[in-house]
Amino acid sequence: MDNRNFSIVSDEVSQDPAVVARFVRDFGLSGFELRSMFGRAFKDLTARDIAEVRTLAGGEGWRIHGCDTPVFKCAMDDAAAVRAHLEIFRRSLDVATELQCDLVRVFTFLRRPEALSNSAVESIAFHLTALADLAAAAGIRLGIENESSCLIGSGAELLRLGESLAHPATGWIWDPCNVLYVPGENGPATAGFSALVGRIFHIHVKDSARTPGAAAPARAVPFGEGDVGWKRHLSEIGHSGYTGLLSLETHWRQTALDEKLLHLPAGDAFSAGGEEASRICLRRLLDLWAAAG
Repeated sequence: MDNRNFSIVSDEVSQDPAVVARFVRDFGLSGFELRSMFGRAFKDLTARDIAEVRTLAGGEGWRIHGCDTPVFKCAMDDAAAVRAHLEIFRRSLDVATELQCDLVRVFTFLRRPEALSNSAVESIAFHLTALADLAAAAGIRLGIENESSCLIGSGAELLRLGESLAHPATGWIWDPCNVLYVPGENGPATAGFSALVGRIFHIHVKDSARTPGAAAPARAVPFGEGDVGWKRHLSEIGHSGYTGLLSLETHWRQTALDEKLLHLPAGDAFSAGGEEASRICLRRLLDLWAAAG
């Protein structure tokens, strides 16, 4: 890997595309992952917004490495919400096509207090298969992220989902830091990676420290200072045959962000302080990757 194999989630730097562009140039990246921009969440980006992003990326010879939708960050038993998210997904495919992006990120419905059942896993797979059919028809990959607030949050839960979801357009967006926030999950954040890696499309990179006994199970910290164990995991990734991108999703700020913003990141309040924090974290990531060999 060289720097062109790393990426950044856009709003972890700024809502201003010019600031994002400066960051990408400074680090020699090959593009960026699009989430919120112009002060608007991904689902609310206008046709003019998308055209501006397309012009920026095309002029620099960059790729949009992923379109980060909020799709299926809703209750699975809320039929109206599921229908609304399906429409968001259809629009997202149009956006991805316009941006020549071949990866759209989705989730696995909001987590419930009861243990994950086999029937719930099968229902998740059913809904995701419908999305995958639409994505495949558009020539786009469906990236399914493990997320602590959703039904599939850990590596073990991704493996269970994989047993019921074999669609060729589907794969994982692996975020080991999210595992630290999964209720009751106390094991290694990276557990299951070796069994998952064959279906991992994309890896999100951030770090957090567990906070036993606190209201929140973990808190965002500068990259390399938390409990993911990135030094070992980067070595594991490097020797695994993984050929996708490592995309920084900083989340840490020198002034801590409100938890609500971390749940549905978007807009100026989320991006405040992001450029400085992301510069610190990406330098650390690049250094640690080099040291890992």
